[in-house]
Amino acid sequence: MGQNNLGKADDMNLVVLRGNSGAGKTTTAKALLAALGPATLLLSQDTIRRVILKAPDHVGTPAIALILALIDWGKAQSFETIILEGILKKSVYGPMLADLKQTWGDQMMTVYFDLPFADAFKRNQMKPVAFDRNTLTDWWQADDLLGDEALCFGPEVTLDTQVSLIIEKCAG
Repeated sequence: MGQNNLGKADDMNLVVLRGNSGAGKTTTAKALLAALGPATLLLSQDTIRRVILKAPDHVGTPAIALILALIDWGKAQSFETIILEGILKKSVYGPMLADLKQTWGDQMMTVYFDLPFADAFKRNQMKPVAFDRNTLTDWWQADDLLGDEALCFGPEVTLDTQVSLIIEKCAG
């Protein structure tokens, strides 16, 4: 694969974007993909769990095994950056994310999107297919931090700033 904006071609990064629905993870992931180019693999928890597997989001979900297999596949294909984005709530995905951190070390960066419910709900309503308030309330994970986040974005951080900070942090 070719060189991307994150540094040497032999460097490989895993960027995990977590947070509630409507927080901006998918938008940031797509902008990051556009900035980094074809040497980047984007994995969406929603697509893997809800579309491909049609699986519930609870401890033991088969989405975990497929996410890990896709990350391993991306690594074997020599993608320079693998982006995993989704709610990835700690109660379900925490052990998987801890294992990934153990394996990837400093080459893994976790970013948390920390928006108040009102802001996330407003953003969600702008989506082509918006979720209703009850669904978002059921999914809501307040302060679902892992404790090892490299970056945490609130509602005041612009998309361009988010992408720049993630690229800068990975390159450093």
